[in-house]
Amino acid sequence: MDFLGGSSLPFRELAYENAYELAFGFAKKPLSYGLGLSVGDGKVIPEVKYLLKPGLEQNLNALVEEYKKVTLSIMERAANLGVTDVQLETEFVEPMTMNPSWGAAVIETQKEVLSTYYERYGIRSALRATIADVRRFSKGLRKGEYFQAIMDSFINAAESGADLLSIESRGGQEIFSYSLIRNDLAGMLFSLGILAPRDVRYIWKEIVKNAKRAIPAGDTACALANSAMVLANGLVNRKIPHTLAAVIRAMSAVRTLACYEEGAMGPGKDCAYENVIIKIITGYPMSMEGKTSAFAHSSLVGNIVAAACDLWSNETIVVEDTFGGKTPAIIFEMLSYDTALMNESIRSRNNKILQQLFINSDKYRDPQALILSPDNAFRIASAIVSANSDYERTISAALEAIRIIEDNLSILNMPEIEKRYLATLKNFFEAVPDEHKLIEESIKKYSGKVPEFNATNYEL
Repeated sequence: MDFLGGSSLPFRELAYENAYELAFGFAKKPLSYGLGLSVGDGKVIPEVKYLLKPGLEQNLNALVEEYKKVTLSIMERAANLGVTDVQLETEFVEPMTMNPSWGAAVIETQKEVLSTYYERYGIRSALRATIADVRRFSKGLRKGEYFQAIMDSFINAAESGADLLSIESRGGQEIFSYSLIRNDLAGMLFSLGILAPRDVRYIWKEIVKNAKRAIPAGDTACALANSAMVLANGLVNRKIPHTLAAVIRAMSAVRTLACYEEGAMGPGKDCAYENVIIKIITGYPMSMEGKTSAFAHSSLVGNIVAAACDLWSNETIVVEDTFGGKTPAIIFEMLSYDTALMNESIRSRNNKILQQLFINSDKYRDPQALILSPDNAFRIASAIVSANSDYERTISAALEAIRIIEDNLSILNMPEIEKRYLATLKNFFEAVPDEHKLIEESIKKYSGKVPEFNATNYEL
């Protein structure tokens, strides 16, 4: 049967009554899909993702063969380790999206391998296809060959055996990137509160229509909030304020939530660190990435994000051959040991202790970790559902994140410059213009400064 998608109405209430109720391995709305896999029903499942070296995408046969080898290496490792539940994520590179039949061929081949290991060893598995957002801002976000290639890729991936469909959509990125490096708070609000949610809603209506038998799973603010996180960097090499990166993460939850209001059902995609907020609102299972993302980027939230995960993942790792085998198989083994520990804690009823250790080890390291703690994520989620429009929700999320940081200033080890910047953020968000005025001012301001910006991409 075809999946019809989730909610098409705004979430007005939280799925959870309190933050303590939130747990790893348990979701209010568990899912079953793929080859006997169930998610969010009392266990955490490793989800591994990978990327081939550049150059292999130039030849279809070579591309398919390499993905087959990667899949075999992961599943053989799972069999040898006795891992019974596995999820793979194939993030499409641009040629796979621009040539939908290529992506389909990869998915079909991978699914055949998964089926073999299910029949031979009983390993329950599923495959997520994340289609590349290849749209060009200058060519239009809602029509044209690039948009059509994305939709064709979703259709072909679903028909070829993908169980889950995701995307890292980029709407609003042109203004966000321009504004972030210039400390232009109005531009960031315009991007996160107006442009990004409009784009997410539009593209996810289309994705849900085209999902067929696959589950429309979820989006991520990777192009927005993750860019801020990476620029914020560590405790020594700060390129932007960490208070700003934390507030941006809270704001980004609104644009990511929009995909679920248009019919996405989870599991949310791992690189959406805002997923802890999304899970509290929707009750859908969520994938999260933490410490094993260090192969791709550093962060200050490597443990705390495990507190609410249903799938435990890594950021993309490039396929290499090493002493331990192929890198995806190696990172999968690391993930599987993490999930084995979490699942044993569930079985032995020590999961709340382990969860608190995950939280405590990161919570006061940085404001970015602080706002992702379940108690504080619950506050941000409450602020979001209490507001009416995407714009109001984004402002409410920002203000609540600022209040959370203020409440913990005595515990956080933040330099004085960060504290002063927090006051700047508060002053800005307490005096923002209404939505119509910000749209009017922003179109006038950025139309001449950001060549890629076109208001018609967002029906403005």
